Amino acid sequence: MIRKLFLLSGTLLVLITGGFQHLKAQNRKVDLKENLPFNEVLKMAKEKKKLIFLDFGSITCKPCMYIKKEVLTLDSVADFINERFVSVDYNVGAEKDRLRKLYSVVGEPVLLILDQNGVLMHRMAGKMEGNQLMQRFKQGLDVNNNFVALTASYNKGTRDAGFVLKYLETLFNASETETMNKVVKEYLQGPVERIKEPGVWSVFYKYDQDIASREMMYMFDNREEFYKLFGKEKVDGKINKLYSEKSIFYLYGHKPPIDDPKFRVLLDYLRKTDYPRASEWLCYFVPAQYKYKDWNKLGQEVDNIYSFNVLKGKAGASFKDMMLTQYMMYCDDLKAMKYPIRWSEELLNTAGTDAEKKRYAASRASLLEKEKNFNKEKLNWTDMN
Repeated sequence: MIRKLFLLSGTLLVLITGGFQHLKAQNRKVDLKENLPFNEVLKMAKEKKKLIFLDFGSITCKPCMYIKKEVLTLDSVADFINERFVSVDYNVGAEKDRLRKLYSVVGEPVLLILDQNGVLMHRMAGKMEGNQLMQRFKQGLDVNNNFVALTASYNKGTRDAGFVLKYLETLFNASETETMNKVVKEYLQGPVERIKEPGVWSVFYKYDQDIASREMMYMFDNREEFYKLFGKEKVDGKINKLYSEKSIFYLYGHKPPIDDPKFRVLLDYLRKTDYPRASEWLCYFVPAQYKYKDWNKLGQEVDNIYSFNVLKGKAGASFKDMMLTQYMMYCDDLKAMKYPIRWSEELLNTAGTDAEKKRYAASRASLLEKEKNFNKEKLNWTDMN
């Protein structure tokens, strides 16, 4: 009996010890320095004979925090990166701003691989899982197939189909949308009807992110035909994704939408189409035309949206809540402050939970404080990008 107890105790000890060892083994993470002067980073890379990994993000960016907490803490990822890179997280400060301009970093998160001299090798962007990040890092180390190498090959005239698809995927993973759209446009040259061909459709469907491209407009206008060819779910999915993203971009962005030549085209297009979700997107496009130009008129248009009861329930409350933020951050017209103050009162009166009431009360207090101490000097927020 005693022998059995000793054996059982030994088995439990092995299991417990093994369990702790397993927990310890899963506790490694990327050695990520924060906001270092870049000269120090270059010095460290040369001394350690390593490449450089820069992570551009912020503590308010959910995809950024996901990568830091869930991906860069994976053993396989940490071991791979720590062995090869000096890693630095730039999340705030003047050095972050300087490097963003130097390496043309727009949006967050953006991950860069540089050589020991600070020369760009590879670019990645957006939320990604561990296996995706590893694949993209390995591509970055491949001097014949990384972002810079593929860009150089394209600029030299390489245009075979396999190469173009690889380059488009790399641009897509880097969120280099403008360049990607140019490559797609060149690839799709010829009669617009070519996008009905399965091979051409696959490139258009995945990589054409230009909502105002002739191909996108053609598909939109002839969607019944495309439903039959490729399925309603795929066709509507592409339309919904691009218009939803652009709606949010225009209304909540840092630049006057009306200054974008494509904005007026899309606004007129939405006013004419019978597409089911057009009314929803017009709730963003119509007020957006006045952002940074006429905050009073923008407020009137938001009021019109609610008078027509287009946005309902949680969607309506969320929209109004976001507008409070826009006025709090960007409004430079004292007379227009009456709109967000009234909206905050409406949200407070209809709040369903104590947490919502507390948040809306805080928003209202902040708006009243801004109105009271209003700075008449116009803020130039358009320089943020």
